[in-house]
Amino acid sequence: MKKFTIEYDYIVHHVSDGDSVGYKAVIPAFNGLVFGDDLSALEEGVALAVEEEIKARKSVRGKKRAIPAPDRHQTFSGKFMVRIHPSMHEKLALEAKARGKSLNAHIQDKMFKE
Repeated sequence: MKKFTIEYDYIVHHVSDGDSVGYKAVIPAFNGLVFGDDLSALEEGVALAVEEEIKARKSVRGKKRAIPAPDRHQTFSGKFMVRIHPSMHEKLALEAKARGKSLNAHIQDKMFKE
């Protein structure tokens, strides 16, 4: 399996239609959509779609279309702010306290519980 370097984020969705199973990827930076029978084919399709879109944006005659900055250069601190209703804040804080956890740890547990 060939490994591709894809510098743009994409979101993978499992799709099925009866007995047919596959995957689709959404590439937000380019409003792109790619389909593949398996994850390897999907990754190859995403790499090709990104490459072709960049080529197309560079070769437009007259006015060149902007090429978005790659997502892979973005770093994340692990922090973000969420505004919620005060009653929800209170409910979550009480649940966390009852479980002997910090509010942050409790919310992480709730978010990643599948």
